[in-house]
Amino acid sequence: MSLTMSQQSSQLEADQVQSAIHCSQQSDFVGTMLAAAYFWDFPPLPSFERTEDFCALLSTFTELPQLCEISQTLYLEPETYAPEMSHPVSPRELKYRIESELSQGLTQSAILQHWLKRTGRDIPLGSAAAVVALQDAVIVASDAEWYEHDDSFITEIGLSILDPRSIPQPISSSPWSILSSMENHHVRIKPHAHLVNKELCEGHPEAFQFGSTTFVSVDEAKDMLRRIFTRRDQYGNPRPVIFMGHAVDNDYEMIKSRFGLDLEELGTIVATVDTQVLAVEHGLVSPSRKMRLSNLLEEHGIEELYLHNAGNDIVCTMIAAFLMLCPAPKASPPNTHPNKLHYVDLKAQLRDAGKTAVKEGRSYGTTRFCENCDSHNHTAPFCRVSVFHCEHCAKDPLTRHMTYTHKTEKCVHVIKQAASLKQQSSSSVYGSGGAKRSSSPNAVPCQYCIESTDQRRYNNANAYSHKSGDCVWGR
Repeated sequence: MSLTMSQQSSQLEADQVQSAIHCSQQSDFVGTMLAAAYFWDFPPLPSFERTEDFCALLSTFTELPQLCEISQTLYLEPETYAPEMSHPVSPRELKYRIESELSQGLTQSAILQHWLKRTGRDIPLGSAAAVVALQDAVIVASDAEWYEHDDSFITEIGLSILDPRSIPQPISSSPWSILSSMENHHVRIKPHAHLVNKELCEGHPEAFQFGSTTFVSVDEAKDMLRRIFTRRDQYGNPRPVIFMGHAVDNDYEMIKSRFGLDLEELGTIVATVDTQVLAVEHGLVSPSRKMRLSNLLEEHGIEELYLHNAGNDIVCTMIAAFLMLCPAPKASPPNTHPNKLHYVDLKAQLRDAGKTAVKEGRSYGTTRFCENCDSHNHTAPFCRVSVFHCEHCAKDPLTRHMTYTHKTEKCVHVIKQAASLKQQSSSSVYGSGGAKRSSSPNAVPCQYCIESTDQRRYNNANAYSHKSGDCVWGR
């Protein structure tokens, strides 16, 4: 039996609900009660009156989470009803309820455990509809790379999405089974694609390990972000979103300042999960310190050679989060850690899925773009343009030998000079306490200082003022 809870329900559906209440068999009865409980949270059907008998029947079931548990084993699986329901709880209301629980000690780990539908881990959110709405939330993880000498030039965006409606139900206890359902996007921003980090931090924009890289304009990137964060169900209602990242508060500010898109104003994000916070909650690092993504992966037996690629970073962030929630048993010696083989298999699965998405037109941007000449007919390794001319380099004796290697508008020396002028007044625009983005020309902070417990060292003004090799404090 499947009941559709919407205001457009017909007279027939109303009659079905009324008659189902009197069903006597236990399995049908439990299914009926679950449907009726959810029905109670919805606006009344046009032709259905909530009689005294109906109200009394509902009042006998005070433990709705327990009822949901019974239904999963006896009658209804969540996937048979949740996707068919038009949630009466809006994302904004759901966010308010979650924030109320956070103020009383709710952890980010608990939010994800609730999303995973773990037995006994439901969060009391005031209504059954709110409980299901959070379990139906789309997890969206985001990361960005920027030019090492000037962080106003965003060069890459990585996005990983986990939609519970795409995950086989019931959700597996294995993190690798869950992660295989990820949808991943790695895009390079066309006007900044020629800016590749080499000096302060080696970048790997061409080494995305989990799919296909595409190129987008700034406007296309903004549209991509808006679309991903405002997915709707079949009724046209916005789906709730759990926003995930590593030092995630910085991503809010980066997207707002660089793309003019305020994610919080979209009204879909109901909770934020930061893997740095998860690391603290799981006892991997003290509350006063920040854990690097590479160290977090190492803790779980994984090594990724091509970090500082936005796509790889965000997939690895998602992996780290779920490995903390569903840890694999540690093996000895470390080089035999079971996660290593799972990681290799996951790469292959997601890479194939990414290529299929591009072929089927489910990606953003174009796979062909030359960062040298801006052509959409070939990529940089196959560019046949042999002569360029840069007006800036031609005028400077120190860079004159570079005059015919690039176009004027793609001169990195101009960006470096402008960055050096900003250095005197550089200050963090992304918050304090080890934020990974700063307007300082040293885009990558001193790792000794950023991980230090000494406030004089880990605040942005100091940590971002020098590289690890130049640190006067040392380890």
